[in-house]
Parts: sequence; structure tokens; C-alpha cells
Amino acid sequence: MSGLNKSFSDCGIAQFLEILEHQAKKFGNKVVKVNPRKTSQVWYNCLNSVPKSLSDRWHDCPDCGVSLDRDECSAKLIKKVGLGIASLKNP
Repeated sequence: MSGLNKSFSDCGIAQFLEILEHQAKKFGNKVVKVNPRKTSQVWYNCLNSVPKSLSDRWHDCPDCGVSLDRDECSAKLIKKVGLGIASLKNP
């Protein structure tokens, strides 16, 4: 492993998640882990796939006509998936 993959497998991330889950449970909440795979390729509003390269920083949906920063779009999609409002079974 190298680069970012190695960083995510380090125990620091695992410890952070453990603490986060403990604190959430203490306050009556829960942590929902969402696989971020392909979240930057799917429009959060209509769940349409809009393929793009890593250099494309803006997300334009041809169906909705809405435009949004790629990272903001991904964050909103991850939130919807985490809340159970949307599913990314086959993005």
C-alpha cells in the first residue's frame, strides 16, 4: 500500500472512528459509514451518473440543469446516503 490508501489503513483513522462512534452513542446518535466510491460521479439531486475526470471540478447535470462544485455535490450525496434517503448500489 502507498499514498492515501496507506493513510486510511493507519490506526489513527481507526481510533478516530472508534472515538467518534463512542461519542455519538453517548449522545444517542450513530455514525453511518458511507463508501465514497463514485460519489463524485453521481448528481446528488436526481442520482444521475455524470462521468468526469479528476480535473473536472464543477458538476453540471444535463437532466436537472443544476450546476455545483464537485466536492459539495459529493458531500450532499454522501449525506443523503448516510441518512437513508438515497442509495448508491449501482452508481
